[in-house]
Amino acid sequence: MKKKVLAMLLGWGLVMTGLAGCGGSGEGSSENSRPESTDSAEKSEESSQSSESGSDNEQADSERPTVSFVFTKGGFEGCPDNDVILQKLEEASDVVLHHIAPPSANYAEQVNIILSGDKSELPDLVKLNSAMFNDLYDYVDQGALMDMSELVKQCPNILENVPQEALDRCSVDGKLYAIPVFCSPNRYNVVIRQDWLDNLNLETPVTLEDYHEVMRAFTFEDPDGNGQDDTYGMTGLSMETFDFIYGAFGAMAPIPSYNAASTYWYLDNGELKPQVTNPKVKEALETIRSWYEEGLIDPEFVTCTTDDDLNNKAMKNQFGISYHWWTWEPKIEAQLQEVDPNISFRRIAPPVGPDGQSGIRGVGMLNGCVVMLQGAKDPEACMRLLDWMYSEEGMMTTYTGVEGIHWQKNDDGTYVTLPQYEEDAAWIQWYSAFEAEWPLLQVETPLVQSRRDSFNWPTISNDGDGLITEAEVEYGADLQAFAMEYYTNFITGKTSLDEWDKFVEEWNSRGGTRWTEEINAEYKDKRG
Repeated sequence: MKKKVLAMLLGWGLVMTGLAGCGGSGEGSSENSRPESTDSAEKSEESSQSSESGSDNEQADSERPTVSFVFTKGGFEGCPDNDVILQKLEEASDVVLHHIAPPSANYAEQVNIILSGDKSELPDLVKLNSAMFNDLYDYVDQGALMDMSELVKQCPNILENVPQEALDRCSVDGKLYAIPVFCSPNRYNVVIRQDWLDNLNLETPVTLEDYHEVMRAFTFEDPDGNGQDDTYGMTGLSMETFDFIYGAFGAMAPIPSYNAASTYWYLDNGELKPQVTNPKVKEALETIRSWYEEGLIDPEFVTCTTDDDLNNKAMKNQFGISYHWWTWEPKIEAQLQEVDPNISFRRIAPPVGPDGQSGIRGVGMLNGCVVMLQGAKDPEACMRLLDWMYSEEGMMTTYTGVEGIHWQKNDDGTYVTLPQYEEDAAWIQWYSAFEAEWPLLQVETPLVQSRRDSFNWPTISNDGDGLITEAEVEYGADLQAFAMEYYTNFITGKTSLDEWDKFVEEWNSRGGTRWTEEINAEYKDKRG
């Protein structure tokens, strides 16, 4: 495996200066539940004991091992000083958590900076998000990670709740080097402005043509009633915007912008082929190009790359249809309703295409993984924390808060939230390092129905999920940038779709052919 050179941009002490301070907010800010001193381990322990956000029992804190853990839960921030979830986590897992949370916008870059610091001050645990998963193999090659094969045998919750296939994907030469962030494929929803449908007396769109007609109305018939020509049929985060249109042609968006693999692959007569050159994608692009030319698609979709960008457009009533991760819509709807209670979003099925096909992106089995660095001060404590996070209590606490404070279980077996849940909703999943399915489907929260609805839609998954090749490491990033430029130009009309064959030929010549050959060899070796 080709090794990466970690950027030696900043020392650990400087990085920690920028990352410290739970309770911060704003773009680029990060939280750290346990402020760390770079002078000595003794000072770090003293600082942990004095932190207001820690356990009330300072003596218990001093006796517990400290586990430093780098991870960020995107979309949640601002944990308060009186952090009851952290207290529960520490009490239940019998550790003091030093939580290091780089900004999600440049998480991978910050993790690399952290890992380039002084070895004596490296963290114990680090979450590699989905975009960083290949780094696992580089770190194994460098001897940077601890073998968890024996440690995991003492973790009943991990062994019960994580499929063996997911553990196998985090193993190298039969040794386990990471705990998977396992998740089901259904994570996305198509979202429509129900109040706009009502204002224009429109039915919920079902087919691709229905979508087209509704988007025309949303663009040209003043759905918000402000008398201005300031709305578009749809927008989204960069190329993710069009996932459900590709799905109507039985394909899937080959270029991710949020939480996805570098490219998607599909099986054709037992052979993996890249979605990026799938002829069905060309058909979808013809539709997208036509809708863009009509003015139905927000022309700023290319530069809309963060949740804040999408939220700003929602706040300005600029679009009628969007598509994103299941947690997005309930939160932004609640914010909008504080300004206008009549605003209403609804999750709907993706469109049915001309051949009866339909689907949204099915995410990979792994949404990243958690690694333990060589030199971790207390490996057993680290594993105790991770195993608790995969327990029912841990999943409930890190996703829904503390029993009796944020939620309760009724005599009939149902779970309901308490008023404090609403108060803490903006940060309540801050300590969720893993993807917890169980509590999401149990507790009646503002988010839960969105999660339940996401299970209703057909998905188109990556048939090459988890197959790592040398060619991907060598060519993947350049091929993504190359395809991103071409696809943008196809959609906006700067490049004619008559150039499709030229694009395919060049994609292959830039390393795509080798990548295809290698991933098929991996597929036959591991799954064939």
